[in-house]
Amino acid sequence: MIIFGTRRRYKTIGDGQFFCPHCQTTRDYERKQGKNYFALYFIPLIPMGDAGEFIECQTCHRSYAPDVLKFKPSMPNSADTAKMLNTVKTRLDKGYSIEYVVRDLTADGLDRDIANNIVNMAIGTSRKTCPKCGLMYAASVAMCPDDKVALV
Repeated sequence: MIIFGTRRRYKTIGDGQFFCPHCQTTRDYERKQGKNYFALYFIPLIPMGDAGEFIECQTCHRSYAPDVLKFKPSMPNSADTAKMLNTVKTRLDKGYSIEYVVRDLTADGLDRDIANNIVNMAIGTSRKTCPKCGLMYAASVAMCPDDKVALV
């Protein structure tokens, strides 16, 4: 029995640093190029054409189109960031979800790990989860503000 088909192989053609959309901060990346090969018994033998290029974040290992390198994050407005930092605990106690607060902090230019630490310092590590939407809330919040169900 002869086993044949195609196989794709990747080669790193560059590296550097970029703003990762998933990590929401500057991370190392590798620029990779794929090629399709004719394979016999799972061994790539004959090149059959390009499969394209992509950028891979070396932290979260997600892949992006090469034009992600063109994105330059804007510098955060320090007055807005200070106001947001001062209201984190109040917002969480009033029923904002932890995910939304972290999203707002990272959108303002903070690293995701720092944003999570700020939330932990504000409300501790105990959380409640909405059984309907799956979002997490501070332990002091009793009801999900969107779905009007008790948190567990």
